[in-house]
Amino acid sequence: MKDHFDAVMEKFLIPISDLTLPISDSTYFLRRDKSFVFAEGYCHPPGAFWGMIIKYPRPDGHIDVFGRPYGWTHREYVNGELTIVPFDQQVENQFKAAPELRKIQGRKPPFAVNFVKFPLNDFLGYFDSRNSLRILRREHEWIDRAVKETCALLEVDHRTVGVTGSLSYGRVEDDIDIVFFGAPQKNAAIAERIRTFKRDHPEAKVVELGKEWPLRFYYAGTLICPFFKYDSPESIPLPECEMKVLEENLSFRAIVDDDLHSYYLPAIVTLAEVEQEGTGTREDLPLIVYDGSMRGELRRGDRVGLNADLVSVTIPLWKKRTALLITRWGQIRK
Repeated sequence: MKDHFDAVMEKFLIPISDLTLPISDSTYFLRRDKSFVFAEGYCHPPGAFWGMIIKYPRPDGHIDVFGRPYGWTHREYVNGELTIVPFDQQVENQFKAAPELRKIQGRKPPFAVNFVKFPLNDFLGYFDSRNSLRILRREHEWIDRAVKETCALLEVDHRTVGVTGSLSYGRVEDDIDIVFFGAPQKNAAIAERIRTFKRDHPEAKVVELGKEWPLRFYYAGTLICPFFKYDSPESIPLPECEMKVLEENLSFRAIVDDDLHSYYLPAIVTLAEVEQEGTGTREDLPLIVYDGSMRGELRRGDRVGLNADLVSVTIPLWKKRTALLITRWGQIRK
C-alpha cells in the first residue's frame, strides 16, 4: 500500500529513462535512497551531473516531506536564526547523507569545487519544471492566481513558465520559485522589469539570510523567487568544457561591461578596464561565477574588486580562452 510520499512521487516524478540531455540547471532529481538532489549549472560529466543533496531522509529530521522526516544539508538554525552552511561543510554533509559518493568523486574541475558528482544511474527520476507547475495550478488556486498575476506584471505568457525548489516535487510552502524560459535577451528583459517594479515599490524588496536578493520580490501576496533557464542548448555559453587553473587567488579591479548572462548559474559577465594588482592593465576578460546566490547580482556599469583564479577554458563556442573564476560570494565586492 502506498503512503502519502509514494503517492505524491508517482504524480510528479518523471522516470530517469525519459530524461532529455543536456541536463538543465536548477532541476531536482530523486535518488534511489529518496534524497532530493539539485543539479547545478549546465556543464556536467558524461553520465552524471554536478549538484547537491538538498534534503535527505533522516530519522531525527525536523522537515516533514509527505509524512517522512528529512534533514537539510545546506541550512541550519544557529541560536534560533536560519543560516546557510559554509560551502566546504555543505560538501562534507553530502558524504554524511550518502557516504558511498565520496569514493567516486575523482578530481573535480575548478568550477565544481562546491558541488558533488552524482551518477545518473543512482536516480529514480527527475521533476520537470513545467509539468510540476501544471499539476500544482490545478490543485492550488492561490498558486494559479499568483502565477497569472506575476506573469501579467512581467509581460510573460503564464503557460510557458515552470517551478523549481520544493514545488517541483509537490511540496507547497508559501513562496513560488518560478522559472522563466527564453533566449538571454528575453530573460534579461524580464529581469529588468523586476528591477523596475522593485524600484517603484520598495516594500516588494526581499531581505533574507543577511542580504537583499536582487531578483526576489513580493507580489500577489506571495514571495516570488525567479530563476532563468535557456530555451535552447545553443544559447548556453558554458556547456561541456575543460577548465584548468593557470594562477590562483589573484586580485583585480574592473567594471562590468556585459551582463547578458548574469541571471544564470554560472553567471557570466564580461569585465572591462581590468587592472591586476601588481601587474597593471589587462585585456577584457570573462568572469565566470559558480555561486547560485549571485544570480543577477552583477550589472553593467558595476565597479568591482575581486579575488579570482585565472583559468583556461576550452569549449566549442570559445575554442580556448582565458577567463576569471570565482566560486563564492566573498570573492567579489562592489
